[in-house]
Amino acid sequence: MAQPPFPCFAWRSEQPIDAQSLLKAFLQLRPNNQWVMIGDGCVQSNLQLWTAWSCASRRWVRKTSLARSLDAEFLRYLSGTHHVSEAFKRAGVRNGDKSGFVVFLPNAITIDESQTDCQAAEYDQKDIENQASSIYSELKIESIPMKYLLSKTGAIRLGMKFESEEEALTESTLLGHIVSSEFTS
Repeated sequence: MAQPPFPCFAWRSEQPIDAQSLLKAFLQLRPNNQWVMIGDGCVQSNLQLWTAWSCASRRWVRKTSLARSLDAEFLRYLSGTHHVSEAFKRAGVRNGDKSGFVVFLPNAITIDESQTDCQAAEYDQKDIENQASSIYSELKIESIPMKYLLSKTGAIRLGMKFESEEEALTESTLLGHIVSSEFTS
């Protein structure tokens, strides 16, 4: 089933960023912990984002998450790891990044009594876009058009391993990496 566009916004900076300063400012500006800043190359497909959101949200709704916040649980899945601290190292912004992403994590609504599945609650897309624009303005970073691109460099940053140079990166391997966070340490 096709998913709607995930509320993800790309950014760039003229100068390489100081990760600590940018994150500190972002954390003060963001309206709540539904907003996450992600490093360069880590967002590669709409389905990748929805899969990480779905896995994290199901755990969050069931109260079985490994992280103390939904944004950290989302990063953990995106990074394909069982360890929250490793997720921040992999998917977080890094010193020297000149681009990255900010995502909004919609609230989750359970769709069955056993809480085995959930869906995104409705949100105002225009309001989310305006909030992202305001954050970017305050951070003095530039909004750029959102384009998804499969990138081995970004996948390796997320912790994926490739057996050889010829091994292809596919959206399916990205999704497998997300699901592997249940099993890998």
